[in-house]
Amino acid sequence: MTRATDPDRGTDTTALNPVLWTEREPMRLARDQIEVRAFAPLLEFQSPADGGLPHGGWLGVLPRWPFERLQPEALDELLGNEELRVLVIYSAAHPMVPPTIYSLYPEPTIREQTQSAWHVAPGGSLCLLRSDGGWQPEASLTELLAKASGWRIEYALMKAGVIDEMTVSGIVSDSSHDHLIDRAIQRRAPTPDPTKAGETDVSP
Repeated sequence: MTRATDPDRGTDTTALNPVLWTEREPMRLARDQIEVRAFAPLLEFQSPADGGLPHGGWLGVLPRWPFERLQPEALDELLGNEELRVLVIYSAAHPMVPPTIYSLYPEPTIREQTQSAWHVAPGGSLCLLRSDGGWQPEASLTELLAKASGWRIEYALMKAGVIDEMTVSGIVSDSSHDHLIDRAIQRRAPTPDPTKAGETDVSP
């Protein structure tokens, strides 16, 4: 913070003016912008000057499968037409403290916010780190964004009833749930009626 003289109250009175992290860490801000725009072109930066977020952030859509391994064939059918829309909020202590990420769509229910299995904190922010020390200041914001993309997939698997809780490390680095994407779609498929097996259309 910096001290500034208040002319209306005399030179002996000073006021505290906050210094934004975006002003204190211009190189980190530039790095974040380059990396995020390459990772998720549909995310738009929200400047503190815009007045919406005091310390800035990002708003928009994340990619469905930003992972190095092969995308499961049924992924698009599992997720449907709607993309993962998020709000990323920087704190005053960025990059020492990780940003907070909210899923705007799909939006976790109040009940899901109270159940640890969904990896959502009370208030709706996503729990993407194993512990408070899981974030390193030098880490790329895109690491959290990738975890958010993985959260979206596991959220769909939870909704489909093929898993009871989300993985500890997340689907980003854990491929053990990839095959369940196809299983979730198979559950949606109607069960053939055995009484009609072998029937053919005999209409004229």
